[in-house]
This record gives sequence, structure tokens and C-alpha cells, in this order.
Amino acid sequence: ATLSSAREEFMRHLYRDNVVAERPRLLAVLDAVIAWSTKHSEYIRFRPDDNNTGAIRFEDVATRNVFWVVTPRRDNVPLLQLMPGSARVLTEEEREDAVTRLNSYTTELNPAGRMRISFGALKNHAGRDAVLELMGELLEKVIPAAHAAGKVH
Repeated sequence: ATLSSAREEFMRHLYRDNVVAERPRLLAVLDAVIAWSTKHSEYIRFRPDDNNTGAIRFEDVATRNVFWVVTPRRDNVPLLQLMPGSARVLTEEEREDAVTRLNSYTTELNPAGRMRISFGALKNHAGRDAVLELMGELLEKVIPAAHAAGKVH
């Protein structure tokens, strides 16, 4: 799968589950996250997965750990999850801080305390910019961890 084909599959799910008026704004969220990732291509890259769920993943180049994943949801807006395997890289305090910051931009409940946020909260530029800034901070934590593991030269 290519990023282009993955984006098309994501859009197919997005169009199935979201009203016409919301689609351009939700797609703009996806494109902003992809554009941010493209700017950081020396550290993260698209992970081609053969799936039909519409999920798109970008991984840490050095460790191949998923850095972010966007997932369409049935009858709901898509979800952005950051560093699903974060326990290996972040301290509990760093993870809790990220969760608190993400939760501050959404009204959607997050009882499991995951580093995730709905696209609905990212439609406004303030929320989107804050999450992209958080992604930058998390990426800075990933890079030293990869160096320490001898994965980056």
C-alpha cells in the first residue's frame, strides 16, 4: 500500500461514517498531520500496512515503532492516537502530561487514558496546532531513545 492508496481507503471510510458538510474539515485534519509528518521524514515515515480498516500509520524510522495512527470509526469522526507503544519510550509522567494536554482539547471521554484525540477536536486550528506542537515534543523524546538503543547513526 502507498500513502496515496491508504489515504483513499481512509476517505472511503470517512465518507461512509460522516456527513457531507464535515468531510472537508476532517480531511484537512488528516492532511495537516500527514504534512507535518512529511516535514519530519528523516525521523518518521509512512508504514505500508495491508488493511481494509482505513487506518493510516506513521512509524519511527529508527525503531519501526508506530508514532501515530489515524483510525476511522463507525458512525463517528476518526481518531488520532499518538505513540501507541509509548511505554517503551516515555516516562509515566511524560505520558500522563501528553494525555492531559490532549484531553484539554476535547469533550470526548478517554477513560483508558490513551494518548488519543478525535478529529472533531482537531477541526479548529488552535486544537490542531497544539496537537502538532505536542507531536513535535514527543518526536524529540523518540529521537534520543532511538540513539540510545543504537538504532540511529
